[in-house]
Amino acid sequence: MNMQQMMGKDAALTKKDQKELESMMNDMMFKEMQDMYINLVDRCFNKCVNNFRSRKMLSTEKDCISNCVAKSIAHNKRVQMRFAEQNQMMMGGQGGMPGAPGST
Repeated sequence: MNMQQMMGKDAALTKKDQKELESMMNDMMFKEMQDMYINLVDRCFNKCVNNFRSRKMLSTEKDCISNCVAKSIAHNKRVQMRFAEQNQMMMGGQGGMPGAPGST
């Protein structure tokens, strides 16, 4: 979906405005991904790393971090899937995302 489709058929932007809007959206998406990554690292580190007596991480800490990251990524994918389903419904689409529970 391009910017024109997202904004509606009546929205007529100049090429310069389109590029500016696209750049702003790219910057926003990058910032959002960066914030998500920082939050993930902070949350999993604080939850899993408790011992600073050794230079190396303990195997329990490594396992905890792997599980924390995997669960966080699975959660983010699920949220994105639900957001896409809601967006599709708002845009007048039928059904959910392919492969989603309840979709045909």
